[in-house]
Formats: sequence, C-alpha cells, structure tokens
Amino acid sequence: MQKKTSGKKDDNAETEKNSRKEEEFSESMKEPSQKDNPREAEAFFESIVRGSEGCLWMTIEELMTRDLVTVNEDAPVEEVFSLFAKNPYHTLPVVNKKGELAGVIDLDIVLEILLLCLMPRAKYTPLAARRSLGENAKEIMITHPVTISLNSTLKDVSDLMMKNRFDRVYVSENGKLVGIISKRDLVKEICRRRKMDA
Repeated sequence: MQKKTSGKKDDNAETEKNSRKEEEFSESMKEPSQKDNPREAEAFFESIVRGSEGCLWMTIEELMTRDLVTVNEDAPVEEVFSLFAKNPYHTLPVVNKKGELAGVIDLDIVLEILLLCLMPRAKYTPLAARRSLGENAKEIMITHPVTISLNSTLKDVSDLMMKNRFDRVYVSENGKLVGIISKRDLVKEICRRRKMDA
C-alpha cells in the first residue's frame, strides 16, 4: 500500500515539474508583443529575420538556374535512362513541342521501371504496370507538375516548398519552362546574406 501511495506522489511531483517546464517554455515562446520590454521584442524579431529579411522579397529570377537539361515528351525511355545514368539529376523536366513543361520524371520512377521485378506486391499498381510498358517520356512522366511564376518572391517559393515538402520547383513564364529553383539555392542565398550582415 505504501509503495503505491509513494508512487502516486512521485507521479504527481513529476507531473507538476513537467507542467512548470511547459509553462516556462510557453513563456519563452511568447510573441514579442506580449513581452514587457519593447527592446527585447525588437531584438527577438531581428534575431529571426537577420540574414533573410533582405532577400524575402527578391524575385526568384535572380536565384533560379536557367540552364536546364530537358527531354522531349517523345524521347524514347532508353534516352531518359541514359540521361539519368550520365548526370547527377534528381528530376528531369519533360517539355512538349511548344517548350511548355508537360511533366517530370524523377529517380523513383526510373528505379520503379528498372527494378520492377523487385517491387513489393503492394506497390505494384496499374500505374506502375503502365509505366513499365511505356515507350517514351510522355508515357512514364508525372503529369501536372507544380510550377511558380518568374516574378514570384523568395518568400512565395519558400512557403510553397515548406508547406508541400518540395525540394525544387520549376519556374514558368507565359506557360514556358524558364528555370528551376531548389531549397539549396534558397539556403545559399540566405547564408550569403547572413555573412554579409555579420
């Protein structure tokens, strides 16, 4: 009986200790407007935006990569495999005759086709079967890729990437593919600005 009672006391003490820690944590995470000292609030904001504030509103045109290797939607599957084998690409944009982004092929799709015999039964879907029989880029690509416009800001593209967990986003202008921007591009720019401000 005594052991059970002391156990409950220990549990209560532990719970109280945890709730105090949570209160301290939530106090430290209060928005600056809730803090008493306006200088503290200002310093809090500065620490968050230092290095990134200056580039949040810059257009992605300044950061994106323009020299893209693309593949035509009529290109044979073997040509697609060859491009992935020779180059360190994660994705390959597929364009139509007008230069518009028609789709994207990634390494997962390539491996799925090349290693179809090793694929678990659960993943053997009609789409996987159809792709394995595809003869050109159009028949194996992911359709309706996400794009962002050329005049979008760094803030716009970072929001899109973080909310949807994209590593890279293609950039279009008047429907045509003009570039690509990746998380690495954003990190490099923000770090560069932080060094300049230090």
